[in-house]
Amino acid sequence: MAFLGIILMLFDISFPRECTPQSLAKFSEELELLGVSDGLQIDTSPVRFFTPTALVALAKVCNRRGRSNSSEKIVYHGLNRHDYANNLGFSDALNLKGKPYPQGAFGGETYIPMSAMIREELRVRSEEMGFEIGDAIQERCEDIAKIVSQGKGEELQSVLARSFCEIFRNTFEHGEADAAVFCAQYWKRRDVVEICIADRGIGVEKSLSESKYTKPEDGREALLYSLMPGISSKAWRHKKKKSHQKSLWDNAGYGLFFAHRLFGELGHFFLASDRNALLIQSGSLEEFSCNIEGTLVSMSIDLSDEGKIDDSIRGISTLAKRVKERIGVKSVCFASVEAFLQTGTI
Repeated sequence: MAFLGIILMLFDISFPRECTPQSLAKFSEELELLGVSDGLQIDTSPVRFFTPTALVALAKVCNRRGRSNSSEKIVYHGLNRHDYANNLGFSDALNLKGKPYPQGAFGGETYIPMSAMIREELRVRSEEMGFEIGDAIQERCEDIAKIVSQGKGEELQSVLARSFCEIFRNTFEHGEADAAVFCAQYWKRRDVVEICIADRGIGVEKSLSESKYTKPEDGREALLYSLMPGISSKAWRHKKKKSHQKSLWDNAGYGLFFAHRLFGELGHFFLASDRNALLIQSGSLEEFSCNIEGTLVSMSIDLSDEGKIDDSIRGISTLAKRVKERIGVKSVCFASVEAFLQTGTI
């Protein structure tokens, strides 16, 4: 009697040792390139230091792998070594059977564990309070901004809340997603804070393709366009409204401009969507490829110099007006956008 052997296709991959935006983007591509298998073993032990961005990005790409290859058995090795990550909800986010490493930390003055902002919960909250969904988002973002600003001035907290509010609104209004995941951590010794926000929406390119004035040719152009003031797939509808009809729920397209200038100057600003990613540090723009479903935004800032932060905020406000006047919003020339983002000057 002849016996037919069963050959299983098994793959192995390791998390990156240093969880920089570049290495996380590379891992997202490497995971996809493995192809379809019967079983996948992921070694988590190489990670030396989990940041909020690492927690969100790694959970995001691993979960996408699980959804796209439902018959593939994924086994994670080394999770028992990552108490910090597990306490903030990393293993729970991976949807492990039996929840072997449950979340143990649920929020404090210096951190926000892996959390979700959910459209349905926002709707319920807005109905209970008698205001709009955008007001419910603003309410959540004011709490988030308190953690991120760490008491470094009311102006910083206020502008962060407005910027975060627009980023989250992008998830629900532009990205057409039902939820956004976020996580933040303040490191007192370094006086640095980082926040990461991600969704599984339609992505930046598809969102901006709905704009009346801006038609990006590809994902790269879409990312660069999205950083400009007034660029939004729905901002033009806001402008056509009468003043009494406008509200905070309207997305005017300034959130990412403010965020990439402030965080990009005083920390880092990382934006990834579909196949394209960009990183701004010390005003310098770097672009690379990735495989990110929906959109991911990561931001960090050095809070040690309050005077420098205040100066930056005032400068960004002035710059936004100048950029809008010089480059415009309608039929924006991409070459001008690219030149501005690469040089930082107008």
